[in-house]
Amino acid sequence: MKKILAMLLLFSAFLFAGNLTVEGKLAEIPGKMPPNDLYNYVYVFKYKVTKVVEGKFEGKEILVGVYNPLIARGQVKDKMADKAKGDVRAFKAGDKHTLKLVKLEGNYDGAVEDEYFDDESERYLAVEVLKAK
Repeated sequence: MKKILAMLLLFSAFLFAGNLTVEGKLAEIPGKMPPNDLYNYVYVFKYKVTKVVEGKFEGKEILVGVYNPLIARGQVKDKMADKAKGDVRAFKAGDKHTLKLVKLEGNYDGAVEDEYFDDESERYLAVEVLKAK
């Protein structure tokens, strides 16, 4: 029983070790987001990080994927609803957000619209986007 409990604790620590919460300013929306009637996708934005709230991140900029960004956070009703939470209704450059992030790779396997093809930085998936206070 102790072995099973220890394994569960290690597994849960592994699952949550990669979580990251940052406050940032939406620096750039590259290109044009496709309409949602074509297909579901994650669109990658560039944020300037102003504060790391939880986890570790050393950079000044971060690439963040948002699932179907033309749909208000909290209004997504498909299988990705749990990864599209928050209170942001629309994404505009210059807006300040609090972002709860997980690594994009391994957490989303659909279409990704990413104009930053020359940038080899890690991509994150915003599972919750809140208006910064």
